[in-house]
Amino acid sequence: MKYIIVVPDGASDHPIESLGGKTPLEVANISFTNSLAQNGVLGRVRTVPAGFTPSSDVANLSLLGYEPDKYYTGRGPLEAANLGIQLGDKDLAFRCNFITQTEDILFDYSAGHITNKEADILISFLNKKLGTSDIKFYPGKSYRHIMVYKNGAELGLEKLTYFAPHDIMGKTIKLFFPRGKNSNKVVELMDKSKDILQNHEINKVRIDLKENPANMIWLWGAGRKPRMESFKDKFGIKGVVISAVDLIKGIGKITGMRVIEVEGATGYYDTNYSGKAQAALDALKKADFVFIHIEATDEAGHNQDLRMKITCLERIDKMIIKPVVEQMEGKDFRILITPDHPTPISIRTHTNEPVPFLIYGKGIEKGSFSSYSETEAQNSNLYFDKGPELIKYFLNIG
Repeated sequence: MKYIIVVPDGASDHPIESLGGKTPLEVANISFTNSLAQNGVLGRVRTVPAGFTPSSDVANLSLLGYEPDKYYTGRGPLEAANLGIQLGDKDLAFRCNFITQTEDILFDYSAGHITNKEADILISFLNKKLGTSDIKFYPGKSYRHIMVYKNGAELGLEKLTYFAPHDIMGKTIKLFFPRGKNSNKVVELMDKSKDILQNHEINKVRIDLKENPANMIWLWGAGRKPRMESFKDKFGIKGVVISAVDLIKGIGKITGMRVIEVEGATGYYDTNYSGKAQAALDALKKADFVFIHIEATDEAGHNQDLRMKITCLERIDKMIIKPVVEQMEGKDFRILITPDHPTPISIRTHTNEPVPFLIYGKGIEKGSFSSYSETEAQNSNLYFDKGPELIKYFLNIG
């Protein structure tokens, strides 16, 4: 049996007035996915346990069957794992965003989705100006990077209260700086980065081109190196992860899954959808399980870009789900389609509400559903209050 999970990150939404009270899933032309719903089952799952901030790290761990309260140590170390960064037991990895701040307001959590080339230069510059024997910056992709604070756990920095930059767009920065004992160690780095970055030639050019400058770093998601059992040991099957973002790829590496790099996978609207589909089909020739993650729908939610959220849903339907299922028909397989969490356009951040899922394939009896949407899923009696229960159901375990 082959198993495929497709995660359109943040795809679930709230009813939108301009759509006649419907959600992007309900109005998008996802005819192939809807046909799977008509011949499969829908349900809902809560991926974010009580007490956790709704975030992609926690939610995707849940979807992969790893209980966050047992395995989660922070976002930074998960992303660091994909970059090959070795952490000591007391070292902390932070997620480091390039942001645009204007008059102490967080204007853009992604610095205009800065290019990799520009970001690499700025990370190198930060290492020269802010790096020490204990502090080092590592380049990731676009606006997403890592800072490692050697022995930072001895200062209790993983215990601070942090705020994700995509949650505070348009708000006063100082109100959302890290809070707690020794928080000044982190705040000072963020403050100093403003003076270092604002006059860099790259940002001068970006301003001339009317692009948002990367004029500050935002540190968050601090954590120690996690210890997790392998996916194969946990479920008895070989797994493959396909994603553009370091977070998902890092989870894959930590859990012993093979991570496939797809050329042109950007983590944004223009990602290589077809390339991800082909990579999944190629991987399924040997692997039993493939996890395909698409970030674009989440970015659209954060950007309040309704048109692109709908467009990206349609691209996922036509360029990933349709070709994968058509190639797998006639074989023993199952596909699970589910967001990791909602990212409603109206509030442009994540929520912890249950998300709708769809399962189609061998051994799945046809339900009475007309389409794949939040509303249709609410008509199902299939509900999992704990995220890891879903993959056990999907894999027919326990």
